[in-house]
Amino acid sequence: MMPISNRIPPWADGLWLALLAIYIVAGAALVPFHGDESTKIFMGRDFYYLFAEGDFSKVIYDDSGAQRADEQHLRLLNGTVAKTIFGWVAHGQGIVRDEINEQWFWGRDYEYNLNSGRIPDLQLLNGARLSAALQLALAAAAFFQFVKLSLNRPTAYLASALFALHPNMLINGRRAMMEGSHMLGLTLALLAGVWLIRERKWWTCVLLGLCSGFAIAAKHPNIIICATVFLAVSAAPLWGLLRARGPARRAHLRRLAGIALAGLTACLMFLFLNPAWWSAPLKMPALVLSLRADLLRIQVELFGGYESLSEQIGGFFQFVFAGQRQYFEVGDWAGYDVISAQIEAYERSGLAGFLFGGSMLYGFVYLALAVCGAWTLARDIRIAAELKGLLLLWVGGSAFFTLLVTPLPWARYYLPLAPALIVLASQALFTIATTIWKRIGMQTSGVALLA
Repeated sequence: MMPISNRIPPWADGLWLALLAIYIVAGAALVPFHGDESTKIFMGRDFYYLFAEGDFSKVIYDDSGAQRADEQHLRLLNGTVAKTIFGWVAHGQGIVRDEINEQWFWGRDYEYNLNSGRIPDLQLLNGARLSAALQLALAAAAFFQFVKLSLNRPTAYLASALFALHPNMLINGRRAMMEGSHMLGLTLALLAGVWLIRERKWWTCVLLGLCSGFAIAAKHPNIIICATVFLAVSAAPLWGLLRARGPARRAHLRRLAGIALAGLTACLMFLFLNPAWWSAPLKMPALVLSLRADLLRIQVELFGGYESLSEQIGGFFQFVFAGQRQYFEVGDWAGYDVISAQIEAYERSGLAGFLFGGSMLYGFVYLALAVCGAWTLARDIRIAAELKGLLLLWVGGSAFFTLLVTPLPWARYYLPLAPALIVLASQALFTIATTIWKRIGMQTSGVALLA
């Protein structure tokens, strides 16, 4: 019988990705509101400072107290890609900078924030959400291509479907927050890593650097994903350099020089997208790490975090494997009638993704698929060692980092791990389907011989 992959016509890839994009974008206006959307749209004022007013002094880090403290704090803590796009959307709609809403005040309720002008204009909110959803759709396309190049086409179809129909991916990626940019940067860095492994050229090194710098600028935790990619693409030339002698070492040195170029390009790309760092680039990493640690500490104090390792492992299982949906992190939001009505309408729309997750049974099935996928991936001799190393380092690094540093039961903090586990589950499902397909073929051949 003809292999499964040969039955998929080449033009089907584009049609498939278009359908996924339509599904992702179609639900953007319906996704329930989150207070962080107000804050990220508020941060879009930096677009006005930079491009409408040309005043760099308002975005470059300044410890003299001349800037608005809340704006400077937010621009150091958060990525720059989403907020810049949201500011561009607001400017394109003819909105004056001071007409943009203020950031969400988490110390007060929904009614207070509504009455004090902290909820975005509906047209601006929907425009920002559309831009976020389009980035998520591009992430789905990059993810498809990544799986296709590293594994095969049928697995890419399965993986991209699970990605685009993942409830928490849709909830957060469609919102006017950083998750759409976050996922786009993550998948582009992975895709660039695969291209570099498959074709060791100077341009692929530069591409990896550009995508990595973009990914980290989109959301800082992407630095972990980018680090695993760089480690994976460096492993083979480093090993070759240690074993080689004489002129043979030059080829490995050239490959390592290309990776060094990628690292330099990533740093320059990140700095280009982060004007706040320009005044003190060497000081910023420690400052940003300190601010992020303070933020997590405050969030734990205000909203409650894990109190033990067992709770942390339980939360990991709940959100990573069981697929527990989470529309809000603050318990008070369960009492807001307007949010409850939005959640009900969203889930009735048919655009909320797969809604059968959240159970322990589903979690154990997904865990079994992930383990099976990792086992078959490690044993599959058809996959090049470097590609296998990239996939396993990415999955293992993502899982370890996510479990280690996530102190809160918040679904969106687990999103970076979702694509990794989707690849493993898709690999397992493809292996199962291929085994069944071969057995059907053997039975059909046997029947034909008997006839």
